[in-house]
Amino acid sequence: MTLKRTTEKGHGGARKFRLALIALMGSTALMTPSPVHAEFRNLGDATPDTLWYQANGVSGNGRFVVGEGFDTDNEDNQYSFLYDMSTGTTYNIGQMVPSAPTIVFDVSNAGAVVGAANMADSTIRNAFRWTLDGGFENLGSFDGVSTAVDSIATAISDDGRRVAGYSYSSDSPWLPRAFVWVEGATTGVIDNRQMHVLASLTPTGRSMAEAISGDGLFAAGMSNVASGNYHAVRWDMRNITSNYISAVQDLGTLGGSESMANGISRDGRVVIGWSGHAGPYGIHAFRWEEGGTRGGVANPQMEDLGTLGGESSEALAVNADGSIVVGRSDDDDTYDDRAFRWTRETGMIKVSDWLAQSGVDIGDVVLKSATGVSDDGGVIVGRMEDPESEGGETAFIARVAVPDPDPDPGHNPGPTPPPGIMNVSEYNRTLYDAGYAGWAGRMVANVPLTGAHHRPMMNYPTQANGVCGWTNGDIAHYDDGRNTGVSLAEAGLCGDLLDGTMRIGLGGGVLHSQQDLMNNGDADLDGQYAIGELNWHPEGVPVLFSATGLYGGWDADIHRGYSNGAAMAYSDGDTDMRSGILRLRADWQNAFSLGSTGFSPYLAYTWGRTTVDAYTETGGPFPSRFDEQVVTTSEIRLGLASSTELTSAITLRGSMELVHATGDASRAKGQVVGLYGFDLGGGTFAETWVRAGADIDLRVTENAVISLSGHAATEGLDAQISGAARFQVLF
Repeated sequence: MTLKRTTEKGHGGARKFRLALIALMGSTALMTPSPVHAEFRNLGDATPDTLWYQANGVSGNGRFVVGEGFDTDNEDNQYSFLYDMSTGTTYNIGQMVPSAPTIVFDVSNAGAVVGAANMADSTIRNAFRWTLDGGFENLGSFDGVSTAVDSIATAISDDGRRVAGYSYSSDSPWLPRAFVWVEGATTGVIDNRQMHVLASLTPTGRSMAEAISGDGLFAAGMSNVASGNYHAVRWDMRNITSNYISAVQDLGTLGGSESMANGISRDGRVVIGWSGHAGPYGIHAFRWEEGGTRGGVANPQMEDLGTLGGESSEALAVNADGSIVVGRSDDDDTYDDRAFRWTRETGMIKVSDWLAQSGVDIGDVVLKSATGVSDDGGVIVGRMEDPESEGGETAFIARVAVPDPDPDPGHNPGPTPPPGIMNVSEYNRTLYDAGYAGWAGRMVANVPLTGAHHRPMMNYPTQANGVCGWTNGDIAHYDDGRNTGVSLAEAGLCGDLLDGTMRIGLGGGVLHSQQDLMNNGDADLDGQYAIGELNWHPEGVPVLFSATGLYGGWDADIHRGYSNGAAMAYSDGDTDMRSGILRLRADWQNAFSLGSTGFSPYLAYTWGRTTVDAYTETGGPFPSRFDEQVVTTSEIRLGLASSTELTSAITLRGSMELVHATGDASRAKGQVVGLYGFDLGGGTFAETWVRAGADIDLRVTENAVISLSGHAATEGLDAQISGAARFQVLF
């Protein structure tokens, strides 16, 4: 058999975590685990190597998320991943047996992962625990380790020492029984001393542990009752290593025949899930509390949370102390699923209404289910339908500030972000978009070299031996989907040495760039640069050698837009960039001619580096902090320039070049403030394009020339359209 698991599950007790994003890994401050069996995309089509994921579990401290993914370029390349929310790093867990499927369900505070892996023959699966340093540990089954008996690990305690799940045995190959595996224990079953059988409600009934409390002392799931139906249960495992006993407690139902536990609070006192009820249709969300009295007469500890007006509801997650429950329910208008939030004070309300109470209008967005909630109840994550999003459902993160019931007078948490709702897929694309704005600084810095400085100073027809000066203005436009425009003004002085065989120039300029971003955002760059050039044409040698260097600094203002329900929100960043570029070039002057036109092949190598300082955005409900970004590129240009003297005062020039560039690809790395780390894009790129241009030189006097140029390029690091006007004079 191949691994497949479709039952939604609660993950190890109420977890305190910052829900990450890779799309249903969303969260904030302190979040609890949830049945997050929802598919999502981490970046859409914004970068290469886009991955689709399914998030299955989150650690109690909020640092790690585990789930399933595959390459969009190769859907057969499926894998399980561990995601570190603090850094945005994703680890491929691999397989316990090469080429055999592996699936993961939960993760501890230290990143210990549990799940099930197919064994060598791909028909048997065994529970495992995996760590980044130690790799796979086969937990075995009731028949021992590495046996031909199925077992699955579904949940792990915060400290990683206790694992819950279910296993089969050779005596009952079709009867799953719940287990808890205790690290270092010697009191388990005979063939696997660390694995303990959890008691069932009937001797021959199946049972499955689906969730474990953070402290590892309680578990929740289901067990068959005498009628053959199954009920939600809670296991008390406090004494299991001392007297081998795990007390199983039938949580009952709301009057129907079956119930299922999906989650459990951190201390194990509250269990949530769904149950059949006395009505003829549907199921209802329940909240079971140890010693509770708010349920019906027949089951006072199990409280019916009702619905949003429809027939069915299901509780999917609970916060740390069990006071806030979230899930999904039919509504009373369309009977479609709607995300709900329940508290004692408000009862069951739509998450959209909860947001509206804080002034957030979700517009046409439909919140389908809530699958995670923060400890304080201020952050909820789940699935939504957004008419503006491709692909139907996507993940959301909703945040509303809630008062701290026990504030620490010595702690300053900083400013509280305004309430909002995030479309995770779209939001991640805007992060990459903003990161690309920094990377575009490298392309912008290239404009002075490919504009008026696209040819050596000695190729401007002014007399040698003296002091010369120049001034020029350049414009450029990048048609890269971001509508980037660049303009600059520059002036400089040059002089000749060695009997006119060498020319040295030094100048400076001011540059402005404006780039459109998603959702009417933009990135503006303003700054200054210094540029120097050395030309050397050795006497008797047909080759003109040149070296050109540029160093500039830019102030970048980045205005990033993202949807906030029916409205658009903006977060603003202000950072500094520094760019350095060196170009080495050799022109074989008039290597051959056709009629009155001379042709000069040339070869150029350019290296550049741009550094974007780290910065933290301000404003908006979901500002982000971006780490420093360093971009290096190398390019080779192979070109052919032509020169035709039309009159003694007018020269027409042309150029055609093939360009190949390699270097660092665009990357956005940082932290969504209070939520999750991101690391989008990155790696390397290789790109080839063609550029062509024409110049006209107008000799104003014997020692002065005006040059006008224009260029066009296929998509690459060069502007698709650019132009320059230059005046050069010999004093």
